[in-house]
Amino acid sequence: MHEYRLATAGLLLTLLAACSSVPLKPLPAPVAGESGEVVIYREWAFAAGGVGLTVGVEDVGFVTLSNSEKVSAKLSPGTREVFVQARSADPTRLRVNVRKGEIVCLRTSASPSTYARAVIPVVLIVTGYHFYLDEVPCPSVSELAKYEEVSPSYETPAQSRQ
Repeated sequence: MHEYRLATAGLLLTLLAACSSVPLKPLPAPVAGESGEVVIYREWAFAAGGVGLTVGVEDVGFVTLSNSEKVSAKLSPGTREVFVQARSADPTRLRVNVRKGEIVCLRTSASPSTYARAVIPVVLIVTGYHFYLDEVPCPSVSELAKYEEVSPSYETPAQSRQ
């Protein structure tokens, strides 16, 4: 009976850990006319459709995307490491070159490994959902209009000075 309780407690802690996510923080306030734009859009996927996907820069998450959502973030020019992370899975990272006045588009989608692990849901919960993150040519305005916009928050000038 004691072993059953320990196993149950261990399983519960594992499930709770699998549901954790990266805390979200505002992006640094962009300087007017001195930033580039990074558009990240999440393709619809059945296997991970109910899982929020944290999007971040460097090691700071700034928004969570669901299926068929996108975010447009103003970033200072330079090489930036963008990541996506579903729950407690390892993040998928991509270095992008942000240029003043230009737009970089990134597509994220569920990895086929997610579908294979979905056969045994406990394995999927423990190992996490894996997503791809690829730099792609920007889709047309009409194609991007199919994605619901999620707005990032930005630090106020007072927060930036702290």
